Amino acid sequence: MLILLLFGTSCTKDSGANNTNPLIVESEIFTYILYDGLTQNILEPIQTKLDESYSKVLDDLEVDSINKVTVRIWNNEMNFLDNMQTSIGMTYPDSTGWVYNANDIRVLNRGNTAQTVLHEFCHAVSLVVNPQFGNNPRWFWEAVAIYKSGEFIHPQTISYLVSGDFPTLAELSTDYNASNHNIYEVGYLISEFIIENWGKTHYVNLIRSNGDIMQTLELTVQEFEDAWKVFVLAKYF
Repeated sequence: MLILLLFGTSCTKDSGANNTNPLIVESEIFTYILYDGLTQNILEPIQTKLDESYSKVLDDLEVDSINKVTVRIWNNEMNFLDNMQTSIGMTYPDSTGWVYNANDIRVLNRGNTAQTVLHEFCHAVSLVVNPQFGNNPRWFWEAVAIYKSGEFIHPQTISYLVSGDFPTLAELSTDYNASNHNIYEVGYLISEFIIENWGKTHYVNLIRSNGDIMQTLELTVQEFEDAWKVFVLAKYF
């Protein structure tokens, strides 16, 4: 299971708990289902961001095409979490998005909704590359979506990196509810390290191998972690 996440099977349009009459808006490649009284006025920045990134995300992840994606958006956090509980049997408080499968994105409308939808779309495309990739492993699952959606955080603003305390991949893979969420701060840097040193094809192959570093990059996990630290320090400090 994933948050910012992957779960199970497809849904019908009325599967949003506590919302029996959502507004449905179709575009050529997305279906938007809007709950809690949301109107299509919220869609322009979302569609603009998706239009800007759609082809590049597919190309970068070596995906020829993806089926039409449904984007479900709630405005009420309780209803959003109720739908999560109904769908997967648990909730992830403070989350604002997850993917039910490669063609069904669930999002809570907040200040950066367009970016959240793009992040989740990147997750969805990575599931086309490897349907078993969701949170498997969590560190790379998030690193891919963070990098492909452009969520860069400069390492000089991350206190534990400044002090030289780089997290391990195991630490970055802890469950969302138990995690310190550091993967969201350093995921971009991990992806950048892989692509700059091994290229796009190895990056995609690492998705296909569920983050098997030895198989794909011919390094041990410790060697990878040490080399990543050297890369970040050399490039940004």
